[in-house]
Amino acid sequence: MEEWGIIVYFLVIGMLIFVAKVLKTWVPGLNKVVIPSSLLGGIIGLIISLVFAPILIGKETFFDVDAMGHIVYHALAIGFIALALKTNKTESKKKIWSTGMLITTTYALQAVIGIILVLTLFSDKFVGSGMLVALGFGQGPGLAYAIGKSWTNQLGGFGEALGVSYALLGFLTGGVVGVFLINLISRKRGREKPKTYEETSATTEVIEVEKVKEISILDGLTTQAVIIAIIYGLVYLTLLLADLGLSKLGTTGEQAFGLIKGFNFIIGIVYALIYKQILKAFERKGKNIRFMTNNYILSNIGSLAFNVMITGSVLMITLDFLSSFGVQLIVTSAFAGFFTLIYLRYMTRKVYVEHQDEYYVALFGMLTGVASTGVALLKGVDPNLETPVAEELVLGSGTAITMALPLFLIMFIPTFTYDSGNHTLWSIIALLGCIVYIAIFVSILLVRGKRGVNV
Repeated sequence: MEEWGIIVYFLVIGMLIFVAKVLKTWVPGLNKVVIPSSLLGGIIGLIISLVFAPILIGKETFFDVDAMGHIVYHALAIGFIALALKTNKTESKKKIWSTGMLITTTYALQAVIGIILVLTLFSDKFVGSGMLVALGFGQGPGLAYAIGKSWTNQLGGFGEALGVSYALLGFLTGGVVGVFLINLISRKRGREKPKTYEETSATTEVIEVEKVKEISILDGLTTQAVIIAIIYGLVYLTLLLADLGLSKLGTTGEQAFGLIKGFNFIIGIVYALIYKQILKAFERKGKNIRFMTNNYILSNIGSLAFNVMITGSVLMITLDFLSSFGVQLIVTSAFAGFFTLIYLRYMTRKVYVEHQDEYYVALFGMLTGVASTGVALLKGVDPNLETPVAEELVLGSGTAITMALPLFLIMFIPTFTYDSGNHTLWSIIALLGCIVYIAIFVSILLVRGKRGVNV
């Protein structure tokens, strides 16, 4: 049965997601909590593995953690490439920069909490073990896995598992506490609280259907899959050339390549954006390029990749990891969730003139989970999405990526100085950098709020 190899893991992931979807639909209570089916499926598989693997096979898990990590690694890149290939036909004129700044300051706050807890309570750990909470909560399992993987040597080989575990607890925080917030807001407004929470997309797509004149040999799905494969092939060649070049630099080159390899999804995004510019050049010359991108299919490919990534990432958690980082994981997540809750309540009242409750609930969901978590919670107080919050949530997260680049550089200071012998000093410098970052953007937000910019 060697022919099946890694395919078995895809079958397991698919089965777990299906079981989770059925349970969420049929079991009373599960649909009252905002939790993705892919995450629930991963939790089910993790519990089964941790309980029965030691008994049946004498190991701590049924799964090859390295093989599962490879699945997560590639699913992350494929998902981001698919989303980057989508074409935007309209440009929003809404005030999204304040939302982007609020998102990035929350990342920074979560990083500050993680660093302080490492310096005070878990000083035997690398400071990145605390900063990963900002990536797990604020960005979800994808980026947390990628950065955790680049820090795995400093984190005793558990970097990937720690990153995705923060994301797991972030999802649970957003799903449980977020529903509690919705109930409070509904009671304040005198409305009936929602009875169920359905999984929903953060965006909508318009599907164009043409009259079928002949059977297409290369259908839309195949076309998009081939384009993604070509782009990911370029990513592979780029990493291969980087490895050949950096391997000549010895240990420093190996460390640099390890970091670059963890950002395969960013390289993929760059190539996807270049591809889109090439298509636009052909379009300006009158060439038909409509068949080259299909937003509906790309959205579904991205969704499939991210669901596989979420389920697979949860299945990477092991008993050894929990014994090493379990206490820190729970304590850091609890503090990060609490301060995120308080900070967003204060800032949404200061920043936004209208729809403060809607922004509060949606941003809390997104900054503990992902954008779809925020939209699912938003529908609890804005069932028909009549407010502009959902759109600004998605667009604001796009501006946040740009504004967060300096923050990510600050967070990598302890990594670049890990072998310097002054690890604590550089950790404190990173902490101060995050605090200055927060101070600057919060000042801008408060000024904009007073001027009524965000109406």
